[in-house]
Amino acid sequence: MKKILLIVLAMVFMALMANSVLAAPFLVCDSQTGVIVYKLTGPGWTPTSIPAETDGSLKLDLATSTIGLNSLTVAACIKDPIWGEACSAPVPFGFTRPAALPPENLTLVP
Repeated sequence: MKKILLIVLAMVFMALMANSVLAAPFLVCDSQTGVIVYKLTGPGWTPTSIPAETDGSLKLDLATSTIGLNSLTVAACIKDPIWGEACSAPVPFGFTRPAALPPENLTLVP
């Protein structure tokens, strides 16, 4: 019985490790009360709105960003029944996506 439990725990551990390895880079923020959308702008980024997570946080997949230096600004927005949409001041964020290196020393082997 202990061996079966140990095998099951090892399989669960390996599955959890595989999920963390396959994860893409994400831009995230803490939960924000009342925020329903985040607005993104910046060079190389189409101005877009990202719906907030259920707790008001942001989770943006950056896997499709361009190679090299990237910058964007993020503003958190709420909807008020009287005032309409109200957004925070934009906050800048910058990062560098590395390029894949080409293979070296390719040869044919008999």
